[in-house]
Amino acid sequence: MDATVRYSILGTVRVLRGDTELKLGPPKRLALLSLLLLRAPGPLTLSEAVDILWDEDPPPSAVNVVRRHIGALRRTLEPGLLSRTHAEHLVRAADGYRLLVNTSTSDLLHFRDLRAQAQLAVKGGNPAQGAQDFVDALRLWRGPVVAAGTHVAQHPVFTSVGHEFVAAAKEAADVVLTAAPALTEEVLTVLRRAVDCHPFDEAVHARIIAALAATGRQAEALQQFESIRRTLAEELEVEPGPGLRAAQQHLLRRRVGPRGHAPEPPPGAALRPAQLPADCVPFAGRHKALRECLELMPLEDESRPVTTTAAICGMAGVGKTTLAVHWAHLVSDRFPDGQICIDLQGYHASLPPLDPSRAMAEVLDALGILHSPAQSATALSAAYRTALSGRRLLIVLDDAHDCEQVRPLLPATPGCLAVVTSRRRLEGLAVTDNAWVIRLDPMSREEGLEVLDRRLGADRIRAERPAAEEMVELCGGLPLTLAVASTRALLQPRFPLASLVARLRENQDSLVALSSHDARTDARRVFSRSYEALSPGAALLFRLLSLHPSRDISVPAAASLAGVDLRTASEDIAELTDHHMLVELLPGRYTCHELLRTYATALTEVLDPPGLRSDARARMFEHYLYSAEAATALLAPHRSVVVLPPPRPGVRPQRFGGCPDAAEWIVAERYVLPALVQDMGHHPRAESFRRQLTSALEMCLDPTGR
Repeated sequence: MDATVRYSILGTVRVLRGDTELKLGPPKRLALLSLLLLRAPGPLTLSEAVDILWDEDPPPSAVNVVRRHIGALRRTLEPGLLSRTHAEHLVRAADGYRLLVNTSTSDLLHFRDLRAQAQLAVKGGNPAQGAQDFVDALRLWRGPVVAAGTHVAQHPVFTSVGHEFVAAAKEAADVVLTAAPALTEEVLTVLRRAVDCHPFDEAVHARIIAALAATGRQAEALQQFESIRRTLAEELEVEPGPGLRAAQQHLLRRRVGPRGHAPEPPPGAALRPAQLPADCVPFAGRHKALRECLELMPLEDESRPVTTTAAICGMAGVGKTTLAVHWAHLVSDRFPDGQICIDLQGYHASLPPLDPSRAMAEVLDALGILHSPAQSATALSAAYRTALSGRRLLIVLDDAHDCEQVRPLLPATPGCLAVVTSRRRLEGLAVTDNAWVIRLDPMSREEGLEVLDRRLGADRIRAERPAAEEMVELCGGLPLTLAVASTRALLQPRFPLASLVARLRENQDSLVALSSHDARTDARRVFSRSYEALSPGAALLFRLLSLHPSRDISVPAAASLAGVDLRTASEDIAELTDHHMLVELLPGRYTCHELLRTYATALTEVLDPPGLRSDARARMFEHYLYSAEAATALLAPHRSVVVLPPPRPGVRPQRFGGCPDAAEWIVAERYVLPALVQDMGHHPRAESFRRQLTSALEMCLDPTGR
């Protein structure tokens, strides 16, 4: 019973205790174990398990079925287990379950670790070691299909892991052919397995041709080219792309050099741009958003083109670029002509937004296409669209300023995929360019815990679970602030997490505790670049929103706070929403992220005179007082009428169309009104207004007068 339990998912699913293979039970249980292995060392939530295991229309008993299978898996993994609280393999997470594995017990984690080591070795100038690490990683695959034999193997969350196999095979081929030719035959075998599952992947075919030529099999290499050329023509009615054509031309020109001469680099590698930044290792959370991204891609056997444009939008620090780059790495093998990444500098700390013409020139440079700096914008645009036509490129347009900056850069024909990230909503791209807009929200508690788990280790998080949960809450679920906080914890491994959490909790301005000298990771400076893009009116409203006692606010209350008319307030709120500094979670109710409220508080204390803030508070109090009086007049007409003085200029009381509107308003403001009663001291007529608001509040909440 003490023998190590090892798990395999790269191919058919297997579990070994020592040398004994365990019997895992019926198909649904096998699929559940596959999901646990896929998500490990992070948690698998119950909702995700139900969604994937039943795909559509799960039965009412689905959650109980999952729990029964979890219990059966525990008994299989630990036959002598008396209580699940003492489980050492499959443990309970806050909203699901976690399989406790590492790189020595999970072949998937071992594969990813070896691939990361290989990439680091190549970047560090040791390609021979990188080639060996790549080959060792690929040897772990017993088949190109993840969780083969289960009904979840074709789900996007599993097929995306299959893309990692193909990407690693191509990376291995590029390194082996130049730095470790003795491994060519082994890599050639892997490439052939990859092309069996991805028959239209021209980049894999190009590397097969290069590997065959490197081993002296020129005739077979030419036959390989002719075979894929016919397949593309007959199945997709397209000609080979530039990468495959370059492989053929390189083959035809190839001459055997003098003995000891280093082989030429594989064709296509030099012509095929590969500009993606390094993938986030380890990537955590974002299961729903990533699944939405992957579902935009056609299945391998589908001939439909990919979606031309996808825009990932969200507030500063929410992890847009990380998701875009991770997605791009997962699907890069679907774009045999290369990957290009352009920083549009929409919210750069010191540089203006990149001009679209300059961005076009960067793409043409990446493709090796000559162009003149003196070209007109029209000629450059024509050259750009010509260059993209017929190619299958993945273009990441990071940090877009607005729709107008992006539109000239979008592919005009199917085949290419443009992934755009922006702090703006970019809804205009959905209207005019049929873009798919993905709004990225702050992470849930479970996703945040998964980030901490990956960064700090499962043991540390399990030992201080309450502190970890509070850290996620204090960091607002933002990957940026979670990364900063977890890095602080890593730098102080002997300090308990509770000490860092206490520092965040006790500091009234938690952004100070999360600040740094790095402009890219300091939350205040990251937020400032969104704030500085606002118009003066929207910027003032953003600052004054920090005076409101609740996170959510209506348009009339915001208008009263700023002392403007309803139309102006609506326009300012629309601008703040467009920049993701407010979110409309309920119709007509707008919410500000807690860390943004903290940032706004610091701004208003520095930029707004005390008198301006005092007047704003007074207008806010009067807004709620006069609105409450209007509501009680409708809901409790029997109540004695209170004669109020006219409201001060700028106050915009809520207007009600009848009793249902008034009752709905009371429900929406049921937490704000009592807080205002407690905080009425800022109003010049504090005591009399407190009595009036208290009376109106009591009548609102109990219009019968009982």
